[in-house]
Amino acid sequence: MNDFIDNNTKEVIGLDYILRKIDTITPYGKELKENIEPFKIGEEDLLIKQFAIIERLVKLIKENKFFFKNIKNILHNIKDIRNSTLRAKEGYILSNVELFEIKGFILTLVELSEELKTIEDQLDNSIIINRIVELETLLDPQKTKIKAFYIYDDYSDRLKSIREKKRQIDNKIKIEKKEIKGKLERELSLKIRPDGSILISKNQKEILEKVKNNPNLIYSSETYMNIKFTLKSTPTLYELEKELAAIKEREEEEEQEIRQHLSEKIGFYYNEIIMNTQYIGKLDLMLAKTYMAIGTNSIKPTILKEHRISITNGRHLKVEDILKSNGQEFTPISITLYEGVSCITGANMGGKTVSLKLVGQLCAMAQYGLFVPCTKMETGLHGFIYGSIGDMQSTDKGLSTFGSEISSIKEGLKKADKNGLILIDELARGTNPDEGYAISKAIVNFLKNKKSITLITTHYDNVANSDGVLHYQVVGLSGIDYEELRNKMFSNANSMDLVSQCMDYRLKKVTKDTRVPRDAINIARLMGLEESIVEDAEKILFGTVVKQ
Repeated sequence: MNDFIDNNTKEVIGLDYILRKIDTITPYGKELKENIEPFKIGEEDLLIKQFAIIERLVKLIKENKFFFKNIKNILHNIKDIRNSTLRAKEGYILSNVELFEIKGFILTLVELSEELKTIEDQLDNSIIINRIVELETLLDPQKTKIKAFYIYDDYSDRLKSIREKKRQIDNKIKIEKKEIKGKLERELSLKIRPDGSILISKNQKEILEKVKNNPNLIYSSETYMNIKFTLKSTPTLYELEKELAAIKEREEEEEQEIRQHLSEKIGFYYNEIIMNTQYIGKLDLMLAKTYMAIGTNSIKPTILKEHRISITNGRHLKVEDILKSNGQEFTPISITLYEGVSCITGANMGGKTVSLKLVGQLCAMAQYGLFVPCTKMETGLHGFIYGSIGDMQSTDKGLSTFGSEISSIKEGLKKADKNGLILIDELARGTNPDEGYAISKAIVNFLKNKKSITLITTHYDNVANSDGVLHYQVVGLSGIDYEELRNKMFSNANSMDLVSQCMDYRLKKVTKDTRVPRDAINIARLMGLEESIVEDAEKILFGTVVKQ
């Protein structure tokens, strides 16, 4: 997985957040999710096939929510039986608890198979449940479909005979005890407890003496107030209880033989059981992907054999969730990218970094077999996704911000010929503007003829003004009535919130001759910076070639 995307890139583009939102239920589905792998270049047809399954499931779930709610309820009851099944295969005798869990699993296969039968023509063969009829009969001989495990009399005539004998002896013991209790109650005029004990107060001297001298009672225990006596075993009771202990031992031996037989049969069907755990895992993961697609209002991306990206009205799910929690809406972003370099320019608060992360997140989602949050997306598969985004400070290694940034970027540059997606945020921001511009321009020149799709955000105007470089600008505050906004800000304590609300985060494709919007200077003016300073800044800006 690290060959495709490293942990830092996963985190900064929000892929780890997305993967956590995939809500698998079973231990098999959870394991598949933990080890999820992206589809690789050359596996486009496999990915298209998976998307077709999810698309059908989306339609089916929307048509019959209660049906799939029942499927999820069934999945919630599934336990991990792989270790027990392996023990059976290796010749171990399974415990009653293990047999109980395996029986539950086998009967769950019946439930799932019967439920899914109505839509099996809509599912891929990799998620069709296969019943194991012989184990159904073996573990549920009475066909009750009750998941509790019990070694039934039906398992052997010998067991049936032993248990019948045991019941007879139990009955004789009960009769013998009942007769002794009745006799004692008449003799002593006392009530004996159901467990065969009697409690006498130490103050009842006369009764206590009679009880002590009774040959059918024996001292058991005492407190500071009472003395407890229990029924003494008679010769008849002694012989019956001795016979019962022997018959119980024979019962345990017979049950052990039956458990051994059941374990051997389970071991014989090891491969079929494991195959079904894999089917259930795939079904669970596929349903989780489908429910996520529905919950995030996502669509099936079109997978291309060519290496390009086109996103229409894309949304970054993590940022969108944060905005929703604050009562705000995410502004959808549209962008088209090709091999070579594309740049995004605009004001620092204009959402350039979010656009960069959005491209990374949606491309990664598509490659991991997930529907994407947008109205349309076309993309080829990438050999890797690499991001140099966020704070590059690395004090633990003694590197400056710029040193850490270059250390990060060079890892992406090494792979640039491998048809990947490279995302670089605010290139060379950690050094002085002149050198930063020169390094940025040189990196763009290096990457623009490579096989990777590279998207760079930059505050250097002329970095994007190179032949062969696609240039996008954040729309920003263009078209805003600054005088009206200034008046609103004057009477509002949350002036920056007003600026944010007026900011248009969409991207527009521009030519290299397009004048860069000066939102930073406009914002400074709106925030009340001395007008003479703002005017001087404008003079400096328009008299400079490489600096803002």
